Amino acid sequence: MGKIKKVLNERTILLFFLLLALFLRLYRIDQYMTFLGDEGRDARVLRDLLHGNLVFIGPQTSIGNMYLGPLYYYLTAPALFLSRLNPVGPAVMVAFISVFTIYLTYLIAKKWFGLKTAILSLILFSISPVAIIYGHSSWNPNPMPLFSLVFIYSIYEAVIMRKYKFLILGSISLAFALQMHYLGLLLIPVAIFWLVFFYLVIKKKHESLFEFKIYILKSLLVFSVLMSPLVLFDLKHNFTNLNALSTFFSNRQTTINLNPTNSDRFIPVVRQITSDLLLGQDKYLSSIVSLILIIMFLILPFKKSDSLPFWLLFSWIFFGVLGLSLYKQHVYAHYFGFIYPAIFIFTSLSIITLFETKLPFRLLSVFLLFSTIYYSLKHSPLLSTPNNQLARTEMAVDSIIAKSQERPFNFGLIAKQNYDESYRYFLENKKAKMVRGEDGITDQLFVICEDGDKCQPEGNPAWQVAVFGPSKIVEEWQIDHLRLYRLIHQK
Repeated sequence: MGKIKKVLNERTILLFFLLLALFLRLYRIDQYMTFLGDEGRDARVLRDLLHGNLVFIGPQTSIGNMYLGPLYYYLTAPALFLSRLNPVGPAVMVAFISVFTIYLTYLIAKKWFGLKTAILSLILFSISPVAIIYGHSSWNPNPMPLFSLVFIYSIYEAVIMRKYKFLILGSISLAFALQMHYLGLLLIPVAIFWLVFFYLVIKKKHESLFEFKIYILKSLLVFSVLMSPLVLFDLKHNFTNLNALSTFFSNRQTTINLNPTNSDRFIPVVRQITSDLLLGQDKYLSSIVSLILIIMFLILPFKKSDSLPFWLLFSWIFFGVLGLSLYKQHVYAHYFGFIYPAIFIFTSLSIITLFETKLPFRLLSVFLLFSTIYYSLKHSPLLSTPNNQLARTEMAVDSIIAKSQERPFNFGLIAKQNYDESYRYFLENKKAKMVRGEDGITDQLFVICEDGDKCQPEGNPAWQVAVFGPSKIVEEWQIDHLRLYRLIHQK
């Protein structure tokens, strides 16, 4: 009876926090989701894909001018179809992927480190503001935590548990992770380390490697097929990706530092991971919490020296943080997607381990627990005003269509940190008579300014505005913070 009650309590806790995680990601998702240039670009590609225009390449990276693979588009296209081309559909799908990732994190943490660590991982992952923000918008890096987690678990099953068929699942998840974001490359050293470890252990025991080699070949074949669109793209476009990748690693003055001993970014990266994932991007306690976690990172290997799952978790975090510390550009919160689950599991394991020792360390455990939960709740994105980017974009488009009086028009956007793909998505969906500047010049130009009163559309160098030629403003109005202008040619 007591065992049944314990199982029911565990399932109740699990269900409660999964529903909470889902609520935090779906609540007013149409108002909180991001819908800017990148999201508009992806929506346009997804729409064209649904209309039969197959896509063989993904979005371009912001650093290095490389292209990702197309798997993200094929993953989210059904959601756009089910939502009848409403961009909320793919965002909802990402929210469910995020919650499923939390569930898998719970299951794996329970299997590796026990129920207490699993429940705490579940709580921290569910309420993390950054995890929520990237869990309720459709963007290619956002599903990455799922595929990185599946990849690491596949290594565990294949290498530690000797279930070689999981190598194929690992190759699939790695291909997906790489096509979400190229920081998935930092998962490869983990795989190499554990495959070499496995090979040395098996060789020492004089066991057969035949089946293992067969599954290695199968997994490489599956991986090659999934990555083939990138190879075909390079063959057709003079090795654009390969050359960009080569430049990225060769131009090390501005990109990466391949000498770990000469890097001064290790501590800043750890502080940012702590701040972004555990403290709701609050900097106040990031140094203290980071120091505690670094100390635990050095102590736990001695306490868990006989635990192979711990060493797998340890290598996952070690290679991830090392790789990020060698990167010279600014590190954004979404870069951490490939180690989201690892950080939540490790932090939970540290808190539980500290609590199970002497009183002073228990107090430290309570401090860690209180800090992570308090700051995550304090900075919850649902406490901020919704951005309403999706609705505002559509309102601006509807307004332009109405004022165009069903006559052809050119369109331009003036913005410091955005581009016009989100507006184009709605303009094209609504069959507006928009003409791109490179396709022709009409007798009227509509301009949206996202920079407030500082915007000056007349004579602006933005291409879609400048190509219209000398012009003058004949009408001006405002929607929220957007300023809209109608211009005609200046005679």
